[in-house]
Amino acid sequence: MLQQNFKLIVVLRLLKIPKSAYFDWVHHIETNRQREDTILKGLLRDIWQNNYQAYGAPRLRLALADLNLYHGINQIRRLMRKAGIYSVMSRWFNKTTTTVDYSQRPNLIRHLKEANT
Repeated sequence: MLQQNFKLIVVLRLLKIPKSAYFDWVHHIETNRQREDTILKGLLRDIWQNNYQAYGAPRLRLALADLNLYHGINQIRRLMRKAGIYSVMSRWFNKTTTTVDYSQRPNLIRHLKEANT
């Protein structure tokens, strides 16, 4: 669109974009890995949405294995990060508690610090 009114080199100079960067972008050819990652991201998103957005990388890896697609866990994590996919489930955390039948001894060190300040 800008080429109709201005020369390309003038526009690139004003935008401070090197000519080589522009021509690299124009003649860019997507690699096999980029194509595979794009397809895999879509597939991961479909599996994730069909399973209540509860699947993380390990379960997504197993779901792909059911489809005879075997990929490493790190590749799946990388693609999940790029696609913004995350599990809404989280691991349960139980805070450990100790119960004793006798009264606890006072924390003398804390009382000394409070008295000195």
